[in-house]
Amino acid sequence: MSLREHERRILAQIEKQLSEDAPELAGRLEAFGTDDPDAPADPGLRSWKPWVACGLIAAVTAGLLVLLFVLTPSAPQPENPRPAETSQNTVPDPVPEGDAVDGPPEPAEPVG
Repeated sequence: MSLREHERRILAQIEKQLSEDAPELAGRLEAFGTDDPDAPADPGLRSWKPWVACGLIAAVTAGLLVLLFVLTPSAPQPENPRPAETSQNTVPDPVPEGDAVDGPPEPAEPVG
């Protein structure tokens, strides 16, 4: 939005009066809209603090996760099946369909 000529003259007069009365404030207002005038000359001086906080949070989180995994009991493992024991009470194999089961098998006749 552009200003009228009359408004521009008034603003220029205010700026001039301000720079005469309070030069420090005028300097700060001049820097308004640019980089922070209170920022240190070396921008790296304050930028490490957020990273330290994030690092501490990450370390605490990782430590709690490790502690959780170490202290949590493991799930019970399924028992291994025992090998089948042979006994005299065995169940005979099922007979295929179509075969008749009358009784014990007959002994084979000797040849020759």
